[in-house]
Amino acid sequence: MKPSPFLLLLAFFCQTAFAQDSLDVGQRRNTLKLDLTHNLLYRNAYNLSWERITKPNQSMGFTVGYQEFPQVFNLGENIQARRESEAGGYKVGAEYRFYLRKENRHAAPRGVYIGPYFTTLGFNTTRDITYTATTEPQDASYVAKFRLYSLGAQLGYQFVFNDRWSLDLVLVGPSITRYNAGMRLEGDFEFDPDDVQNEILDALIEKFPGLSDLLNDKEFDSSGKVDVLGIGYRYQFLVGYRFGKYKKK
Repeated sequence: MKPSPFLLLLAFFCQTAFAQDSLDVGQRRNTLKLDLTHNLLYRNAYNLSWERITKPNQSMGFTVGYQEFPQVFNLGENIQARRESEAGGYKVGAEYRFYLRKENRHAAPRGVYIGPYFTTLGFNTTRDITYTATTEPQDASYVAKFRLYSLGAQLGYQFVFNDRWSLDLVLVGPSITRYNAGMRLEGDFEFDPDDVQNEILDALIEKFPGLSDLLNDKEFDSSGKVDVLGIGYRYQFLVGYRFGKYKKK
């Protein structure tokens, strides 16, 4: 059996990291990172993070980005999805890291770290639909908004190569997350909007891992909104470039 490219890549990173244990690493206080995780989860995702060393073995970080809601092809048995007229979204976050002095042989931002984080995600999507459960198919459009607010703690490891490049892996990141969704139907139709809203909601929340279980049996209220508090999680894969004044240790 041939080893997978991912395992070969991981082995290379680990070998390179441990091979540098005996080297002095220059101290650059800033790292600009590209978050590749959301590129796998969402459409047109462009998220950048900035990490800055604040104290020996401590750092703070900020994240901003743009992303779109995942493409949904099946909205329900009686709902035909047509074109998406609008799509957009954002990510904003902040974190503080403590690089474990006893676990790491090098200064931050290299090695094992823990710390709190906060993130908020937002998505907007507008789409045309056709409802077919009536005698005559009826056209409408829905406007949906999703907001997620997460406060949690994370454990991760950051590799540094040649004092310039970094590979940042968030391995564990549980959080308390507030999930807020709102939807309204627009158009000249005669069907009951409550039934259609909840059918569309079931299809959309399946795009968020674990959210379908959290919102089980939840329905929109009379104003077309749902709001629930639950457990979330975070994992990330970021590639970074380090910059700033060089100081040899």
